[in-house]
Amino acid sequence: MSALLFFDIDGTLITLDKKHEMPESTKRALYKAKENGHKIFVNTGRVKTAIDPHLLDFGFDGLVCGCGSYIEYEGKEIFHHTLTKEQCIAYAKQLKECKFHTIFEGRDRLFIDGEHGSGSFLEYIFNYFSENSKYPIEEASHGEFIFDKFTTCKLEESDGELFQKYFEKEFNLIPHTNTVIEAVPFGLSKATGIQYVMDYLNVPLESCYAFGDSVNDMEMLSFVKHSVGMGNSMPPVLGIVDYVTTSVTEDGIENALKHYGLI
Repeated sequence: MSALLFFDIDGTLITLDKKHEMPESTKRALYKAKENGHKIFVNTGRVKTAIDPHLLDFGFDGLVCGCGSYIEYEGKEIFHHTLTKEQCIAYAKQLKECKFHTIFEGRDRLFIDGEHGSGSFLEYIFNYFSENSKYPIEEASHGEFIFDKFTTCKLEESDGELFQKYFEKEFNLIPHTNTVIEAVPFGLSKATGIQYVMDYLNVPLESCYAFGDSVNDMEMLSFVKHSVGMGNSMPPVLGIVDYVTTSVTEDGIENALKHYGLI
């Protein structure tokens, strides 16, 4: 039976350096997996517009984007959960009140509210996605402001208690560092994305494999029967996976697919 293979992007499919390249061994392995009849999916915290063009053009069978908020199969949208315009405006107002700097992530556009220069957290995101997104990043005041999830940064002057009060009951707040938080509406995750694809294609859980390295991969890695942590994974990831492969730059994906007999 063909398997469904779900891959995180950063640190799993592509390198974590400034080049953000997919190693040749990874390309070779993914092509071979497809030849063997398996279906390959991106499963990422990134919204679709934030996925590098070279990945969108690679030939994945499907995309699970924005921590399960948007799903495509064979180029067709099969699921999209977004927030209402009213919710978006209210959340942005609350984040400003808390003095957090935020990137708002919609399927088609990214929006920014906060300093994105002079070495700030948002500077890297703004510069990287200005080059790699289909549309320019807009200010949160833009007329088409709407988003599915957000990533925010706590500053010295931020009110963390107020932030928790506003958002802990409505969002899964995933800490990436001591100051950077990814916020995903409750009920959505990389795991729910896998569940949706499984149901859509009528494929059992036993035939699903997930590959990741970061804290926002942990739900999908815990959900599937076959979970792979990259050699460069964050320590919490290494404690929950079935198999630890080599790093993204050391043929990690190819080695993992060989380990499971998928190629």
